Amino acid sequence: MTNKSLPLLPPKFNFDQVAILKQLNTANIALAKLNTTACFGMLPDPLLLISPLLARESVASSGIENINTTVEEVFQMELLPEKKRTGAAKEVLHYRDAMLEGFKLVKEKGLLTTNDIVKIQKIVEPNKGGIRKVSVNIQNQTTGEILHEPPKGEKVLRDLLHNLEKYIHDKKDEADALLKVSVIHHQFECIHPFLDGNGRVGRIIMILYLVLSKRIDYPILFLSGYIEKNKSEYYRLLRHTSETHDYTKILMYFLRGIEEQANDGVERLAKIEKLMKKFRSNIPNTISVQHQELAECVFSRPLLTIDYVESYFTLKARQTASKYLRELVGAGLLEEKKIGLQKIFYSKPFLMLLS
Repeated sequence: MTNKSLPLLPPKFNFDQVAILKQLNTANIALAKLNTTACFGMLPDPLLLISPLLARESVASSGIENINTTVEEVFQMELLPEKKRTGAAKEVLHYRDAMLEGFKLVKEKGLLTTNDIVKIQKIVEPNKGGIRKVSVNIQNQTTGEILHEPPKGEKVLRDLLHNLEKYIHDKKDEADALLKVSVIHHQFECIHPFLDGNGRVGRIIMILYLVLSKRIDYPILFLSGYIEKNKSEYYRLLRHTSETHDYTKILMYFLRGIEEQANDGVERLAKIEKLMKKFRSNIPNTISVQHQELAECVFSRPLLTIDYVESYFTLKARQTASKYLRELVGAGLLEEKKIGLQKIFYSKPFLMLLS
């Protein structure tokens, strides 16, 4: 595909097809249920739970780009200061940080601008930040075949991103947000404005757009697991849509993905809520801190340290945090192990739900 074959948005496409509208309806129902579950669950601040869940999403999103690690390795890397983090787990944490920063930006501004997208990419790829100034080609790594020739020139890229930005914020466009999100993702991937991180940033933009369009209140829809599972189809449909300008198949792909991942999210949140209730009801009465708050602390970070618990409750003595954790271990609610020189405490069932 060449520069000339990338039309501006909105696309000249009839969204009102029976199959698309049927799938759109079921996807919308599933997503609404997920949002209600997240917003009205047992946590006063859903972001407490979203942060560890996002680590799971980050592993899947990075895995699509062949940056492979495990959820537990990411949680272990989180225990280290930024300067000591290395490898794939470090990159995965960058993705999570970028999603949370993007969420903060759209909630504060009610907008998602080109500058915001550039800022998000710089978090994903700190050493390759900014809109590219050189030409690139997307190739088949096995055969060397050129699959996509993205637009060339920084001005061209900025103009295309400006057009995308206008489409994101077009209040007069009557297309459903769940249809537009697929178009936005495809167009961004075709623009390919960065040297690296385009796929990951493109998936972050999808979730931020759904927040902007008020379909979800938090970044709680995790599409990367679905894309990773259907990766070859994902790349095939990106290319097919670019060549034909027919969005039918990619719309159906993402609508099914939204429905599937929303249903998975509802089920996972229900399991975590059940686990939290059981945990809270079994906390020993000898622990003086409020049991609901203690449960929230434990489920906000899968691998706990004494320092983290001390800071979470602003305790005056480190020994108090240590005492709480050891009593939870004694009650069979947490397990303990050493990672390097550090003692780590964790809920094994919670860790398994995230893995």
